[in-house]
Amino acid sequence: MKILSQCSLFDKYENKELGDLEQLQTVLDALPDDHLIHMLYEIRGKGRNDWPCEAMWNSFIASFLFEHSSINSLLRELRRNSQLREICGFTPKYVRQTDGTTKIYTAPSISSYSKFLTNLTKCQDELNHMFTYLVRFMYNNLDRFGEHLMVDGKAIQSFATELSKSKKSGHRGEHDADHCQKTYTCSKKNGEKVTKTMKWFGFRMHLIADARYELPVEFRVTKASTSENKEAKEMLKTIHKEHPDYLEKCRYFMADKGYDDSKLIHLLENINQGQDHKIKTIIDIRNCWKDGEKTHQYRNTNLVYDYKGDVWYIGEKGKMFPMIYKGFDKESDSLRYGFKYKPGDKRIFRIKREEDRRIFTPVGRQSKKWKHLYNERSGIERINGRIDRDYQFEKHTIRGLAKMTMFLTVTFLIYLTLAEVKVQNGERANLCRKYA
Repeated sequence: MKILSQCSLFDKYENKELGDLEQLQTVLDALPDDHLIHMLYEIRGKGRNDWPCEAMWNSFIASFLFEHSSINSLLRELRRNSQLREICGFTPKYVRQTDGTTKIYTAPSISSYSKFLTNLTKCQDELNHMFTYLVRFMYNNLDRFGEHLMVDGKAIQSFATELSKSKKSGHRGEHDADHCQKTYTCSKKNGEKVTKTMKWFGFRMHLIADARYELPVEFRVTKASTSENKEAKEMLKTIHKEHPDYLEKCRYFMADKGYDDSKLIHLLENINQGQDHKIKTIIDIRNCWKDGEKTHQYRNTNLVYDYKGDVWYIGEKGKMFPMIYKGFDKESDSLRYGFKYKPGDKRIFRIKREEDRRIFTPVGRQSKKWKHLYNERSGIERINGRIDRDYQFEKHTIRGLAKMTMFLTVTFLIYLTLAEVKVQNGERANLCRKYA
């Protein structure tokens, strides 16, 4: 929402450093927020109109760009920074006191701002429409956007440490969060496995994003204990229903082993029925074998395989010859394997994916392509890191599911708007960065 003429404002302060303020003005000009402002005025109705809704909204955007971890911090900045007030649209208010003196108010009070945030939380539908508009812009203007998608969950602590015992506490209490514990197993460079346990009280964000550009496509915020796998399936169903062309464009879907689930794989592989391609899953695998065996025989053949998808040929005297992946046979829906160390033997063996679709993926797990695609998944961890570092979610003061959802939606609106401005200026590098 453009409040002031950019040129006149920056001419006035032409000798000052205005890099951050210029970025704020650029974002405010580009945000598709007309319907949101209209709704804010509707919600306010005939209530007090001390400060324009445009100015309150603009300053809220500034709090993200200028990395304020609390509203109090933002209000202190507004009181001392006349340039920021002018860009946001605040003008001083002169109030005559009972003793005849005049008091000047340059910025809203904390109570006024809290009321504004309560009203903004009621505008989640308008915020969601803005998010959809910006994601659609990326699909329409970025080459191959959405072909490589990735998914992950992110733990977000509530500002509270436990549920409020009283419903009268209102927005100052926590009524939505719950506890969660997650266990990670990782390997050191020497191969030693280390188990780490993470506990938190709060929420979980579920995010599907483009892996090439590291920009969000769909997200949800739930209680901390909600299953990542379940929410991923629900988000995919929502995308398929509301934006089917998004998934028609998708070629690969990357996720860590927490999403290793045959139902999710089946959903992804069958969601593009009637299209010329299926979505190929690049998902790390868990050991779900409960029989204690290290290998399984493939049907009535000399081939055996382990849960990671490594394949061997059992020769004379039980000698195991390792096999190498030779590509995917689309017609028979099978993976092709040949000998790795057996000169002269050029036989090709096929393992049908129906043997175990989790293990035998269309892109062989042993291939360089699979490893390259899986490494792209680290982009979603960088997105999560930027949310914590650049948008101050490491030290937020947010309670409640609705408010947390609103704050994260606005975060992604700024994230996408900055990328939109770069695209319109002909830039394609560093779209995901707050400062290029």
